[in-house]
Amino acid sequence: MRAVYAWLALVMILLAGCAQTARTPIHKIIKSSTIRTKVVLLENEKIDFAYQKTAVREFEAQLLKQPASFVLRSTFGGEKVDLVLITRKEVQKIDSASPEEIKRIGEESDVNTLIVLEPLKIDYSEGSVKRENEFCVSRKASVLVRAKVFETKEGNLIFGGVYEGEAKARQCSKGIRRTDKLPSKDALIVKALKKAAVKFAGEFWSSL
Repeated sequence: MRAVYAWLALVMILLAGCAQTARTPIHKIIKSSTIRTKVVLLENEKIDFAYQKTAVREFEAQLLKQPASFVLRSTFGGEKVDLVLITRKEVQKIDSASPEEIKRIGEESDVNTLIVLEPLKIDYSEGSVKRENEFCVSRKASVLVRAKVFETKEGNLIFGGVYEGEAKARQCSKGIRRTDKLPSKDALIVKALKKAAVKFAGEFWSSL
């Protein structure tokens, strides 16, 4: 019986993955079963560069995690598609996402697709409330990151979207205001960026 439930769960994952692939698969657009890509940054001068660099790293990290649904679709669909993610020590920045710039990077980096990240918002807030003899401190980080996927032969957009991430934490203590068990501002922002990256990576993998 457990085997049956496990099989049904796998089928549901497969169907969920297929439901997200209404658009033409990337490998058919670029006419290659090997997707070579990299993540570059369209810098937002209003946001701390350290957080923008972290966004790139979080998106790269999630792209390296092959979801089970992709393995299943590859197995049952009969088409094997490989993803090769090119990373570098320093984050590569671009001035624009023009077709000419996309094609230039494609040629220089030997990639057939390019992922352009543009952080739109990275917010952090902290507040506290006192009720009788109890203090409660709340922290919240929220991010918005625009991500676009291009093919590099002509520099055309394949798909894109704005991905949201949010992280919250709360600590209550009696008598005094304490924050020793709360994650730091940076830790919460990283967590929020990771959530945005997970959303994008899921969509990217389901589009291969």
